[in-house]
Amino acid sequence: MEVICKQSPLRGARDQDQPQTVLREEAVILCADCRHPITDPSKQILVNDAFRHIFANLHGYVFEIGCFSNARGCRSSSIPSPEFSWFPGFSWQIGTCQYCSTHLGWIFSSDIKQFYGLILEKLIFP
Repeated sequence: MEVICKQSPLRGARDQDQPQTVLREEAVILCADCRHPITDPSKQILVNDAFRHIFANLHGYVFEIGCFSNARGCRSSSIPSPEFSWFPGFSWQIGTCQYCSTHLGWIFSSDIKQFYGLILEKLIFP
């Protein structure tokens, strides 16, 4: 994103009327393993009245996930399954990092909605 700045304390009076371009990085959430952009904080959503959820799978592994409306850096790595879904009415697919294939969480979908449940410890927040 570019930000145009007309006034700066470091600029001389001679170039006061010339706008200066300053680059600013967007806030993004990254894969903790490879630092690939996964999503951004504005995509955080509430599902069942909460952003964060803690679940255990059938093998007893406990996951703390956050819910996102979109995660462009996460891809589906399995076929959809309705079995043992943590969210009734939703099928799930394994979600992995597009760059390094690290397991990031799950993509949950129903006939009318889709969201990403991403493992919080596998993400780096800005």
